[in-house]
Amino acid sequence: MAPLKIEAIECIPVTVPIEAPILTCYGSLAAYPRVLVKIVAENGMVGYGETAARYKPETFRMFESIFKGANPWESTRLISRIKHWNYYPWQKPEPLMAGLELACLDLVGKSIGEPLHRILGGKIHKEVPVASYVFYRHANAAGQGKIHTVDEVVAFAKAQVAQYGFGALKLKGGYFSPETDRDALVALRDTFGRDMRLRLDPQGCWTPVTAVRIGRQLDAIDLEYYEDPCWNAAGMARVKKSVTTPLATNMCVTQFEEFHPATSIGAVDVVLSDIWYWGGARATMAVDRMCHASGIDLGMHSSAELGVGWAAMIHVASAMPHMKLAIDCMNLHLTDDIIVGGKLVPKNGTIAPPDGPGLGVEIDEAKLKKYAELARSGSASDRFLDPTLADSARPGWHPHSPTW
Repeated sequence: MAPLKIEAIECIPVTVPIEAPILTCYGSLAAYPRVLVKIVAENGMVGYGETAARYKPETFRMFESIFKGANPWESTRLISRIKHWNYYPWQKPEPLMAGLELACLDLVGKSIGEPLHRILGGKIHKEVPVASYVFYRHANAAGQGKIHTVDEVVAFAKAQVAQYGFGALKLKGGYFSPETDRDALVALRDTFGRDMRLRLDPQGCWTPVTAVRIGRQLDAIDLEYYEDPCWNAAGMARVKKSVTTPLATNMCVTQFEEFHPATSIGAVDVVLSDIWYWGGARATMAVDRMCHASGIDLGMHSSAELGVGWAAMIHVASAMPHMKLAIDCMNLHLTDDIIVGGKLVPKNGTIAPPDGPGLGVEIDEAKLKKYAELARSGSASDRFLDPTLADSARPGWHPHSPTW
């Protein structure tokens, strides 16, 4: 059999709407802009990856000559060229590395008829636990979906648990006051009892003093973890000395170079791995072993992924020996997806990786065309792509951190 060779790379910007604008300390977001990465082999076989929309076609063209004619089985060597092309790149290279590596691995899996989880060493977990990602939300264009109050948070969470059987709930805080976030967590604990695993993520927008004050109050309700209440490892270490709830991060430990400085000062108890932040599926597998050896618990961060990225997350999580915490999932907020059959959804709070070759998902060409056109039109632009559009409810407002 002739070896696989890459003939072409294509990046396809897409924008997919979500149910209602979700809110963070950085403002509102009404759609998920992403880039679909397409690698075509000389034999016509195609592999797909996905990454953040800030990586434009011209970024991919910078590295096209490195990939063209190469064997996708050698993706470690290929993505290392991206990592080391300059000591101070103008753009973080890891998300680009991850998108291209996923496309290579999808192509490799399809070439031998094996799913990604087997290429990574096989499923350790037949089913992966999933956490509901609860956001405050503005109402959508139809006047539906608003979540601004504690009661509305509880109502949304109850609907999610009823539909998907979640055993873990994560609230994205930081938009409203710290006291509102605190009261929402207390109400969720009262509603679901002690067996529900609860998490809070203010996204680094509180000062350490605020994080300690609220954290001490939340200690009483037994959160699974308290994620990035303040910015940077030094601030997190200050908070950790004063609260008993475990501290998690996907902000101060997002790459290998940040791990030792943060853990050596006792800044975190849980690292939330991310395929794009860490530079790919196999890098994320390494995070699993590094955390275990260091006595750090492990979760998985979610960041507005579409079906290709969500499938990759499930495969990787299923193959990580020490992954015990339910993984985050922003994908369910989408109104649609670009994969055949629609969104991959959990049942009874868990989800199994697709067993088809590669990522195990197929691109819906009609949906891809539709949402690529939406991206080209610019009509769904939001704060991910345009910093002047921070919050649809506050014209002229811009984020400033710390906020509280």
